Amino acid sequence: MSIWGIIPELPLLRRELTELSSRRRTYVIRFVGAIIVLTAVMLYYSYHVSLLESNRYQYGPGVGNPNRFFGAGASIFKGIVPMLFVSVQLLMPALICGSITIEKERNTIGTLFVTRLSPMTIVLEKLGSRLVPMFTFLLLTFPVLAVVYSLGGVETTLLLGTLWLLFCECLLYASIGLLCSSWFATTVTAFIWSYVLTGLLAVFSALFASGPIALPTPFYLWMFAFQGFDSGYGNNTLLSESSSGFLQTLAQLLFVAAGTIPSLIATAVFVLLARVFLVRRAFISSSSVMLKVFKAIDRFFIRLNNRTTGGMVLMKDYNSLPLFDPVAWRERSKKSLGKARYLFRILVVMEGPTLFICVGAATLSSRSDFSGLRGLLLLVWAIAAMILAMKGATVISAERVRETLDALLSTPLTAKEILTQKIAGMQRLMIVLAIPILSVHLTLLLLHVDLLRLPSSSARTIFGVALYIVGCVLTTFLTMHILTWLAVLLGLRSKSQSRSAMTAICLIAAWVLVTSFTCRPGGFVFETLSMTGPTPQTNAPRRGPGYSGYNGYEETPEGQRSRTIAAAICCMARPDGGVQANESILISVGNPYIDQDELSYAPSRSIASAVTVSAVVFVWQLVMLLLIRATTLRLAPRLLGRQDQGTASASPEAKLSPSFPVMGSEVIA
Repeated sequence: MSIWGIIPELPLLRRELTELSSRRRTYVIRFVGAIIVLTAVMLYYSYHVSLLESNRYQYGPGVGNPNRFFGAGASIFKGIVPMLFVSVQLLMPALICGSITIEKERNTIGTLFVTRLSPMTIVLEKLGSRLVPMFTFLLLTFPVLAVVYSLGGVETTLLLGTLWLLFCECLLYASIGLLCSSWFATTVTAFIWSYVLTGLLAVFSALFASGPIALPTPFYLWMFAFQGFDSGYGNNTLLSESSSGFLQTLAQLLFVAAGTIPSLIATAVFVLLARVFLVRRAFISSSSVMLKVFKAIDRFFIRLNNRTTGGMVLMKDYNSLPLFDPVAWRERSKKSLGKARYLFRILVVMEGPTLFICVGAATLSSRSDFSGLRGLLLLVWAIAAMILAMKGATVISAERVRETLDALLSTPLTAKEILTQKIAGMQRLMIVLAIPILSVHLTLLLLHVDLLRLPSSSARTIFGVALYIVGCVLTTFLTMHILTWLAVLLGLRSKSQSRSAMTAICLIAAWVLVTSFTCRPGGFVFETLSMTGPTPQTNAPRRGPGYSGYNGYEETPEGQRSRTIAAAICCMARPDGGVQANESILISVGNPYIDQDELSYAPSRSIASAVTVSAVVFVWQLVMLLLIRATTLRLAPRLLGRQDQGTASASPEAKLSPSFPVMGSEVIA
């Protein structure tokens, strides 16, 4: 028998790889991902080499010594590898979350079941088809690792153990995404829950890493084995010692392999669960899942209300007719995310934990420590941005999926009016999402400034507090509108809800991650802009024990000005730039103690700088909103296939035409 007869045919894997290779966006994603990963790796490599060059006396005397970097490969290798683990955690869920849900959305899942492929074969081949692109990303970094290996200091145990742990990391996070894809009906839902579970696993792994009960994920196993990571077992581990001899190397590799057994067992369990849910949840309805959840919550609250208040109802549903904004009326009256009672449920879910944490911070936290509260603010903003991105990106694709877009375009409304009213129907949702954000801002204000003594405070303090309150409200809704219009622009051409939502979420997340990494103190953009100005520090002593100047020295006025300008430009580039600028106003009037690694540190040194930066960032964001909105409205007729005659609005009598579609059925956003 030929050896080729032993190798299975793997028809589904072949089909998946063929489809991926025929899509143009596959190569675009690979190119962009490769550029990002290689840029990050090469920047770290260049930074570490320059650091070794500045300390070259440790590795060899003189600049021209060819052996000055000999043995430095271990430190560079141990700095690059964590970036590869983080890349796996960020990319793997996005690659695999749509592997099974796409079959459900295309109604081809039943066709797979009538083939000779067993459910487990389908799951395994789907898993393999998504692991191949991830391995190609990792292979791109191998030439850099080879150069680092050639510098010396990287032992065989370290190299082979790292490759095995990276493989196990890919399997673990791929199995989580595959489980979500098997359970949920849509790619969007699977995408969100894949990252939720991935984030929870990363958070709990970090929390228990230094405790007696550690989660043996491959990344933290690598940290413990090769970095002397303190996980309750001591800093000096078996694998941190130098290896000598084949037997000791083999023993260390077996030690690493034994440590990955729990993660491999977890991977096997997730794959088996995906196989079970593949059959049981193959034909679930995708349009009524959230509506069923809302109705179940309604039944619970109705029973609770009947037992406690005797059935008193404060917000009653009522039937109304549209006046001059039929599309906005439809979004508010017939969509679940537009109804007041459903929005009140969302508000309770988000505001309850937020208010509890804010009250605890106001009661227990010291006045100089607000890092946890600012972390909560970023978390609430992340949830709000994800909801707005999903809702904005699917306002048109949802109509295409339900086959109501043609009826909507047949109304006497221009494409611009349809989109404008679609966004107007999201105003209630924006208000609900803004309440937890403003609650955190209010808590920060109460912790910084004593409002009871505010009337007797100086005019500077009153002016700063007033500007902070107004700025927080305006910036919150301005940023929400920017994210919403950007998501609408990204989702106009998409024909499926999953593609439009994933495109919007991924691009907005990439915007946040790239700007947060580069446009921060210590980042490339901030430091480059700071270096263009005067020297930011002098050798003068500190002003006092409470003063936290730049790098421990007193800043010169010229250096402070250059760093303030750099902070303003970075705030303009970042989506959360308005929040950072407003925080600088509060810090300048309330609490002068802040970490110099914060972007709001430089403008907060004076109230004038803080107000100027906040005003500049607000004007820039307003201009950005107008540009994105104008671009979206200009492209809307062409992307929707609508030939609008002129820009004049339809008459009120035409808008009252009874030909408006789909008004009687409750749909889900």
